[in-house]
Order: sequence, then C-alpha cells, then structure tokens
Amino acid sequence: MKHQVAVVEHERKVPAATRRALRAALAEHGLQPASWIKVPKARKTKAAVAAAVNRGAGTVLVCGGDGTVRAAAEALIDTGVALAVLPTGTANLFASGLELPTDPAAVIEAIGGGNLRYLDTGRCNDLTFTVMAGTGLDAAMIDEADSAEGIWGKERLGVLAYFRAGLIHARSRQPFAVELVVDDAPFFEGLATCVLVGNLGTLGRGLEAFPDASPVDGLLDVGVATAVGLRQWGSLMISAARGAHEESPHTRLTQGKAIDIRLDDEHRFELDGGTKGTANRLRLQVCPRSLLVCVPQ
Repeated sequence: MKHQVAVVEHERKVPAATRRALRAALAEHGLQPASWIKVPKARKTKAAVAAAVNRGAGTVLVCGGDGTVRAAAEALIDTGVALAVLPTGTANLFASGLELPTDPAAVIEAIGGGNLRYLDTGRCNDLTFTVMAGTGLDAAMIDEADSAEGIWGKERLGVLAYFRAGLIHARSRQPFAVELVVDDAPFFEGLATCVLVGNLGTLGRGLEAFPDASPVDGLLDVGVATAVGLRQWGSLMISAARGAHEESPHTRLTQGKAIDIRLDDEHRFELDGGTKGTANRLRLQVCPRSLLVCVPQ
C-alpha cells in the first residue's frame, strides 16, 4: 500500500501563496494528499489529525503555528504515524527548536526522504506539550500578546508583540508562592515570578531557556525565576543570552522525569506558547520517544 500523506491546515495561518507552493511541491514529488483538511482554530486540529490517522495516513503534514502543532502532536502520540510541520505561525518554537525547514519544497523533500526521528514529549495536567510549559510571567506575556489588537497585535507586530508584552509584565509582575517537587524530591519552596518546564530549550531568536535541554534524553528541564522588576529581569535575560544561566542569582535550574508544581492560588498556565486556563497545581511528566517527526536529511 502506498504511503499516504494527509494535510491538516490552519486556514487562518497559511497565506495563499504558501498554499500554492505546497501544492506544487507535493505534485513535483508525486505525492497526492490522501486528504486535505482545513481547520478554523488550533483546538480543532486534534480531531482532524485523529481522523486522518483513522483513514490510514502514514504522515500528517500540519500547517500552522505552535498551537496547531501541539494539538496535532496530542493526536499522534504513540501512534507511529509521523508528524511533518510547515511552520506558518508567529513564533514557531517547535520548528525553530528542531531546525525544521520553513520552505514548502524543503518540507516535502524531508517527507520524501523518509528521515524520521522519535522525540520525547511532555504531559501537563493530561495535556500534551512538545516545547515548553509554564506559569507566571511567561503565561501572562503570552496572554497579553494574544489579546492585543490593532497595531499592538501579533498580526501586525509578529514576534515583537511578545517582547512588548514581556516588558509590560516584567515591570509589574508580583511574585507568588511556589512549592516545586522534582522526581519526589523537594527542589524549590518560596516566592517566584515564573516557572518553566521545557522539552526543547530554545525560545527562538537564539535565546535558550535551558542550555542542556534535549528532546531525546528522557528528561524535562525545570527553571524557576525569582526576578522582580525590569532591572532583575534584564540581568537574567542577559545571562541567558550569554548562555551563562548559572551566573544569574534570579534563576534555578534542574532536570527530572516528573514535576509537581503547587501554587498559592489559581494562576494562568501556558503550553507551547498558548494559554490553557488557570490552575493551582501543575503535574508534569516526560513521555520518552512518543512522537515520530519528519526531519531533514
């Protein structure tokens, strides 16, 4: 039976020119999609991908941003069906963290090359994430960028919308009480302004949140930030940009397989750059070698 490729596209994230280039690349490589499903919102992606898998797809090509990719991955965990990505979002953390191609022809070439790699994923309160989970400043920043409209919205500012939102919340974010246990051992108890758990280490633009993170090591990386105000956050970011995280007095890092985060109240949390509501407790664990991904040769 011929290998089947299904395309799942976030219809609001893919420009018409990119769609045409993708169709041309598929035709050039002799790949006729078994199905081409358009979804209006990222949260509709999981059901669309599951339907493609049930119809026999061997590879699902997802076109969209990190929210679309995260939802697709949730449907593909432990199925053995490969995920291919054409990144067309704002940050594209998954694609940039894995150095995946952004050109439609290169994406289709990667699919045709058959170079596949099993990667770890994470679970947070029974939701999948591929890049990062977090609460505190990062979740507030993402919520601010997502809700901004007009000239301050992501559609106009792109990635700069996140930097603007980060400056706003770095100035005003107040610390909150956190109790953090990693692999059943206490790691942190005190006031923090941000807690991040990463499967991939990069935040894009060359900035690494976790210098030792790897999506194939069977571990999640954990970071607690205690920075308050622009001065301390600026110092922390300079240390991160230099790759000298351990030099900052405002951060603590570790690794583990299971992480339990207890908060003093309901706080907003995010997965792969999208907010997912509020919680006063986050239970996270690594899922080793659970996602098959098409990568370049």
